[in-house]
Amino acid sequence: MRREREVGYDARSVKITSIIVAVAMLPGTAAASTTFGLSIAVAKKDGAPVRDEAWIASQIAEANTLFSRADVSFRWTLVKELAPAHTEMHTRADRDALSALTEPRGVVDIFLVASLEDVDEPGRMRKGVAWTHEPDKKRYIVLSAEAPKQVLAHELGHFFGNPHTTVPDNLMSYVRTGDAVSFDDFQIDRIRSFSRRFLDSGRLVEAPVPRLLQ
Repeated sequence: MRREREVGYDARSVKITSIIVAVAMLPGTAAASTTFGLSIAVAKKDGAPVRDEAWIASQIAEANTLFSRADVSFRWTLVKELAPAHTEMHTRADRDALSALTEPRGVVDIFLVASLEDVDEPGRMRKGVAWTHEPDKKRYIVLSAEAPKQVLAHELGHFFGNPHTTVPDNLMSYVRTGDAVSFDDFQIDRIRSFSRRFLDSGRLVEAPVPRLLQ
């Protein structure tokens, strides 16, 4: 199954989005943030999606909160079902096989799977990974159904050029003290730089504003 999304998660969110865009187009008003589309392929297990739309929406909302300082946001624009052969990821070959399922250009490809095993430490389970298929350099995100709410944002941080850090409570760090998690200024600048690069190259395009339902 594959379908385009033309509206947000509810009518209220669509109306708010449209108002923000309209205001941003007024003379003398600062430009609106760039919104990139997400293509999300969802695996099924025992006949049901490994996570429902509310769970996915919460991951996207968290990413939007953390990326807001970079004037970048994300919208789920393409829905796909992931074939049973890709429900669990155990090897490099499993991850590489997803390359053939990515969109040609224009969106960030995300594959939501039931489980994701570390390819360097077998037996260790991961929550997410930003993966590069080396033969064609395609880059996409694999997200485990067990991922906490900030994992998609973390992997998008990698997608937009940021490596890991050891600074506590930085989004790109594994160290947490309980304080609020965020990007630092350098990381924000890097996200902005990659955003411009993606747009200039056509690797990503701005997601269309959802149409209001009549």
